[in-house]
Amino acid sequence: MKKSHKIVVAFLFSIIVFTLITFLETIAIVLFKVESFNFQPTIFGQNLVYVHIQDNMFKANVPWTGVIIFGLLGSSIQLLINKFSKSDKQVY
Repeated sequence: MKKSHKIVVAFLFSIIVFTLITFLETIAIVLFKVESFNFQPTIFGQNLVYVHIQDNMFKANVPWTGVIIFGLLGSSIQLLINKFSKSDKQVY
């Protein structure tokens, strides 16, 4: 697989993992019957996710900034892996 394709796959995989973990933990919180819960982490001043549970009302929101930040984080990690990988040496 080309290095550029690996970066795109890492970008998409990071987004999928981020949203999957967010919603699975939210579902677990609902199943354990937590009555009131508010979770709103931020990075670089931007909201990553918003989870609010109160009186059996459930609201979860994944803003685009959180998706983009985690996608860029995953792709930059893959870029570093590609850069320092020794298996991509050219053979002449």
